[in-house]
Amino acid sequence: MSFTNSMTTMPGASGTTPGVFAQQDAAELVHLTRNGQVESRHSGAAVVTGPDGGVLATLGPADAVVFGRSALKPLQAIASLRLGAPLESRHIAIAAGSHRGSSRHRALVREILAAAGLDKTALQCPRAWPKDRRELLKMAARTRRPDGPRPNRLAFNCSGKHAAWLSACVAAGLQTESYLDLDHPLQREVFRVIEDYCGTEPVDVGVDGCGGPAPRLALAGLARGFGRIASAPERAAQGLPIDDHAIQVAVSMLRHPWAVQGKNSSNTRIMRELGLLAKSGADGVLVVAAPDGTAVAVKTLDGASRANNLVALNLLARFAPDQVDLPALRNVLDAVTPTVLGRGQPVGRTGLADPVLEVLSA
Repeated sequence: MSFTNSMTTMPGASGTTPGVFAQQDAAELVHLTRNGQVESRHSGAAVVTGPDGGVLATLGPADAVVFGRSALKPLQAIASLRLGAPLESRHIAIAAGSHRGSSRHRALVREILAAAGLDKTALQCPRAWPKDRRELLKMAARTRRPDGPRPNRLAFNCSGKHAAWLSACVAAGLQTESYLDLDHPLQREVFRVIEDYCGTEPVDVGVDGCGGPAPRLALAGLARGFGRIASAPERAAQGLPIDDHAIQVAVSMLRHPWAVQGKNSSNTRIMRELGLLAKSGADGVLVVAAPDGTAVAVKTLDGASRANNLVALNLLARFAPDQVDLPALRNVLDAVTPTVLGRGQPVGRTGLADPVLEVLSA
């Protein structure tokens, strides 16, 4: 399948702008209340897939097509491994992650590059500031520039993925200068992995925030692919045939959850405290999967992320109850669900909307 470097668009059935599903097709996912009154609502779509990849439940359009954004990184990491990138476990975790640019994260990226005989100048992701305020203060304290610290590519949240891609190119004898081009052998391998794991071809492709290709695919396919990665260690333990690279990615993310996002970030807490695989993507995408392969993919229509953890974790607990530690789940939800404050005190809550509650009670 071939793509152009800008998103291919199809004519809308009713003259609307083609792309993500329409507002009238979305399901309300959560609402936020303040002093007993609903202040905000978030709508979108969610799909639950089972261990066999079949669809168990949907909210919103069952055939929703979305940009997977950074939720695709575990699949992109598999492509790097397939091409021979010599990554250790902690390096695989940051290749599959969207880190916060801490000094520990930046050190991991440097290690990947150094092992490939490269340095940060080979990275083609944008420059960025660390997302953690404490890291910014540390950077400012260490700098010797008279005009202060500057953003750098190592701190960009996708630099681990880019470093792994460069490592794969060096290992496979491929050009590094053009590694982001859609027709580069590395990117062709990425699309093969997506098709292999998600069971569907991307509909089209755009350009991601990091500069790499941004495939657009069915939300159910995204959940299915993530579930197959999450279940790889368990399937291998049962003696079933499985791709060793999927095992490496799942084990590495769970072993080094801090490298996937950050010390107390939501993805990290879900993996560290619940043993579930979790990966968010920009503009309201989240995928969470249990060790048996049950997975939930969520996309909020407005691109906000505050609905996603509450929806995904509750759906996963409903459809894979033996895979989720319920007491631990309550603690995690308290930590990753936004609190509505007034004068610094709780005055409201984030709650599941009726369409989600109906699925949970069915």
